[in-house]
Amino acid sequence: METKTSDVDLRKVLRVLLEHWWWFVAGVVVCVSLAIFNFYRKTPSWATEATIMLRQREGFGGGQMASLSMLGLTGNQETEDEVIVLSSRGLLYQAIDALNLWDTSTKKVGMRWFGEYPNPTFTVEYINMVRPTDFIPFHILVKQTRKGYRVQIKRGYFVSETIYVNDFNNPIETKEGTLFLHVNRPILKNVTYRVTHSPREVVVTQYRATINIMPAKKKSNVIKLTTRSIMPSRDKALLAKLIELYNKNAIEDKNLIATNTAAFVNERMEIISQELGDAEEALSTYKEQNNIADIETQAKLFLEASSKEQKEILEIETQLSLVDYIDEFLRDETKNNSLIPSNIGLQDASLNSVLGEYNSMLLQRMRIMRTATDTNPVIEQMNAQLSSLRENIIATVGSVRESLKIRKRNMEVQDSKYNRDIKSAPERQRDYLRAARQQKIREQLYVYLYEKREENALMLAATTPPAKILDVPERDLESMSPKLLKKLFMGGMAGVMLPAMLLYLLILLNDKIDDVKSFETRIKAPMLGKLVQNSSNVHIAISDGTSTASAELFRLIRTNLRYIIPSGVQSPVILVTSGINGDGKSYVSSNTALSLAMLGKKVALVGLDVRKPMLATYFDLSTKGHLTDYLAEPDVKLDDIIVPSGMNKNLDIIPCGTIPPNPAELLQTERVDELFAELRKRYDYIIVDTAPLALVSDTYQLDRIADMTIVVFRYKYTPTDMIEYVNNVIEQKRMHNVACVLNGVKGLRAGYGYGYGMQQD
Repeated sequence: METKTSDVDLRKVLRVLLEHWWWFVAGVVVCVSLAIFNFYRKTPSWATEATIMLRQREGFGGGQMASLSMLGLTGNQETEDEVIVLSSRGLLYQAIDALNLWDTSTKKVGMRWFGEYPNPTFTVEYINMVRPTDFIPFHILVKQTRKGYRVQIKRGYFVSETIYVNDFNNPIETKEGTLFLHVNRPILKNVTYRVTHSPREVVVTQYRATINIMPAKKKSNVIKLTTRSIMPSRDKALLAKLIELYNKNAIEDKNLIATNTAAFVNERMEIISQELGDAEEALSTYKEQNNIADIETQAKLFLEASSKEQKEILEIETQLSLVDYIDEFLRDETKNNSLIPSNIGLQDASLNSVLGEYNSMLLQRMRIMRTATDTNPVIEQMNAQLSSLRENIIATVGSVRESLKIRKRNMEVQDSKYNRDIKSAPERQRDYLRAARQQKIREQLYVYLYEKREENALMLAATTPPAKILDVPERDLESMSPKLLKKLFMGGMAGVMLPAMLLYLLILLNDKIDDVKSFETRIKAPMLGKLVQNSSNVHIAISDGTSTASAELFRLIRTNLRYIIPSGVQSPVILVTSGINGDGKSYVSSNTALSLAMLGKKVALVGLDVRKPMLATYFDLSTKGHLTDYLAEPDVKLDDIIVPSGMNKNLDIIPCGTIPPNPAELLQTERVDELFAELRKRYDYIIVDTAPLALVSDTYQLDRIADMTIVVFRYKYTPTDMIEYVNNVIEQKRMHNVACVLNGVKGLRAGYGYGYGMQQD
């Protein structure tokens, strides 16, 4: 049963769709027209793409992160960090400012706006603005007219001011402030030019929303930059500038250690140069004062004997000097956030390692600080790590210093043996050697620092950008939008889908009987016939000589009655009712009675719809002194209430009469049974027009005197719930021998094809 209902519902949907085929034609025409209009109104836009690859670099945690990546325990954190840097508001601000993209220049040709970049027709200089531009875009529109050049000021979608000028040689006074338009080339006729100006914060936000920056693949060092607009040339320039500034900033960050090292080396060289000059001058003065010509030859043997110890002591003193500087640098609180010079020649491997680790972490913190605040959990964690590393470095410096001092003392003990030999030399020679030693120390330290300065300069010159450009910013020609074929397809689909959805919604919301075959399948009573819609509003559809569709269908109902009325019943009483008001039960009962009378049968048409009688209106009879008076007053005789129909001599009418205050009680009296017993003696058929089943109980009370009941349903009027209601009445045997009629069916849906001279209703 469920399968059949589902099939019927599908057939009903298809039938409704086919009935309204013109909806689909109109929908396709309208939607395709709108799609074509939208296509020629909307300016084409293109996607612009660029691809860069991050070069691998060594730094804090490089080895550990690589090991974790090999084990699959971590993602590409460096790439994600660089995506954040590339997407930062500060970097985008620099790029927009460098390209001067704060204003957007466009021109309207036909229905489309086209971008003007990099050479707009005119630029605007803002002088003494009355009020700053808020978050609503500020537009300046210029068009050549007969009155001159029309300048319109718009905020959002509304024109706030219109000014006509003859030329643009002078500033223009507006409600917004003073504007000066710098015209770069002639303004064409029939073209509208527009400059859009917004606050810088809004401009950066708008560009940031259109630029998409993300890794090309998971755990990949390749980053893809994409944006879309009507000005691909501007997008290409913007993406190129973003990459350029990113590399520039990254190089500056990377060279920060080398720059600090160069400053330290230069500072120390100035000090050592001064000390070396003083030592050389002291040695020269000593030789002049003591008349020493070739003291080097005299001290050669002693110097050669102690050369090894002196060289090591010199190296130790150099290392001590460097360690002292590092210690002094670390204890200076003003340099807590400065990079520690590390490439200065320290020989201790542990100290160099911890210095490199500290500088790498500090650089990472400086990069994140560009897009974060001091309260960021990552920054706070890194501050704690940097503080711990700094304390560790200070402890390491102290340990290295003590180690160097121990080595120096050991070397000095060894050197003292040579000093005892030197004591035997003249005092002047000893003093000379001491001065020469100081001069030699300063000279070697100066040469050493000079070499380090050159190495640092080479490192600065050899710095490579961190991002390698794989694909330069370029417009994707295949990404043009909108596309005409796609618009036509979408318009056609919308033209089909919208009417279909609307019709399906109407079907879902419609609870009326609108499918003849579905009705015949669901109703559990025999079908006497189907009546076409009465478009003429004439209540009497059948008479002698009429051959309309309605008349023929009533004749068919008359014929089918013979198969429904139980055999052997003489003068049957037939109740005609409906589910609700307006189904046409009075219309069916009147014309059925006329059709039977046309056969020469004596027919009585009784109006027992005592709550809303209609027979007197149909036959133009008086509404007083009829059936209700007979039932209420024993003195009233049957002949007093019978009225000839005036349409057929065999048809008599018993109108309802005055509406009583107690209709239910009135129908339960014995006068009703006596009435129909007498009518059975006088007439061949008694047709009774009764009240609707679902509204009152009057018809159920009359079932005792009826031989059959005709329930009238009306096409596209009676709710479908009435089908189940009547089925329940039949199953519960509240009415017996029930048949049904479907009234008001449109056209040939009644199931019969008429022609050959058949008149239309």
